[in-house]
Amino acid sequence: MTNDERTFRKAESTDAQALLTLLKALGTETTTFSISGELPVADEEAKEIEKINAGNDHVIIIALAGDQLVGLATITPTVDTKAGEIGVAVLKKYWRQGIGLELMLSALDWAAIESSYNEISLTVQKNNLGAVALYQKIGFETITTSHVENSVGELVEAYEMAIALE
Repeated sequence: MTNDERTFRKAESTDAQALLTLLKALGTETTTFSISGELPVADEEAKEIEKINAGNDHVIIIALAGDQLVGLATITPTVDTKAGEIGVAVLKKYWRQGIGLELMLSALDWAAIESSYNEISLTVQKNNLGAVALYQKIGFETITTSHVENSVGELVEAYEMAIALE
């Protein structure tokens, strides 16, 4: 697959059903991705995407391979109003093809240009070596280590990482 066939953009309300399908698939592929609570129906998701796009403290960036949704990055507010939290997930079939990197960079560009955040943070499981390497390559630095519960309920070591926006 060439980069010409890939598209990276903000999610739109018309992406709601495809986004829900992607989230369900991601939840079955790895223990590093989990969904809290029940997923909404497509109409509710569409309204949520519209609300997100109307503000400057949330974003959903999607990756498409052709017309298939294959990954996403989100930035959401934290308790600290000057810091956002980023999350990224890509279908396993598309790992190690640069999609995660492009999603991260697109979301960070949005944060630097559109948001009022000074810093973006994330939590990554220590055993997710590919993701840790990706985040370090981008410039994230480990702030502390902690333990988090993975999607199957196991307590695993994790890094709390952050990057300053310029």
